[in-house]
Amino acid sequence: MRTTTQQIPSALDRLLPILAHELLQPLNAIVLALDEVRDECYDASAAREASDVAKHQALHMARIINDVMDVSRTARGKLRLQMGLVNVSAIVADAVATVRPLLMMRGHCLSVAMPSKPLSLLADSSRLHQVLTNLLNNAVKFTEPGGSIWLIAEAAADGVVIRVRDNGRGISPDLLPRIFEPFHQGEEPEDSSCGGLGLGLSIVRSLVELHGGSVTADSRGPGAGSEFVVRLPARCSGMPGAGVPCLDTFPSR
Repeated sequence: MRTTTQQIPSALDRLLPILAHELLQPLNAIVLALDEVRDECYDASAAREASDVAKHQALHMARIINDVMDVSRTARGKLRLQMGLVNVSAIVADAVATVRPLLMMRGHCLSVAMPSKPLSLLADSSRLHQVLTNLLNNAVKFTEPGGSIWLIAEAAADGVVIRVRDNGRGISPDLLPRIFEPFHQGEEPEDSSCGGLGLGLSIVRSLVELHGGSVTADSRGPGAGSEFVVRLPARCSGMPGAGVPCLDTFPSR
């Protein structure tokens, strides 16, 4: 009991300052946007722009709160999956659409590759979407503006393999073993516009393991990019394909 009591303040000491910082930033942006809307000097176009800013920041706050709730549910064994037959290509397309505004803002080029044959899987579609979105957001965050990101999905004999690779900042060898720990944060990019609590990769690991799969991270070191590999069990997957022809490339400019 003594150990548990000591651990709770330690976790809170790490969480609360980060949470306060991450929530205050969008709150300040929302207040500024509302002030602009109220100012009679702003025309309708400026008001719409301010409204868009407020909406974007409110959604960002919602994602932060949802991340905290997901970690809490996982720790208490309360996170449940809604399993069903899903189209992996459709989930990949939805995840790409979700992160495309951020990709364009930072000038990245995302290349997506899928098997020529349809790829299906028994999974929770919304949670698999969350896994891919978190991995893509992580790649965007730690790749310098104008960099490249690859998302590759393929069928294997034992299931489905999804890779998210980038040519960004990379991961030092001493950080690799801790990269999936809750609240773990690497060195923040100076120009990063997508901060977080350090929960994204922890949530990815929890969700993948709930599906009976695994996720690993690899990097040759700082400046050498990184790759995250998600392996999901077959259960109801498509037939293994011989290759992964490029489905599409999303240039930022």
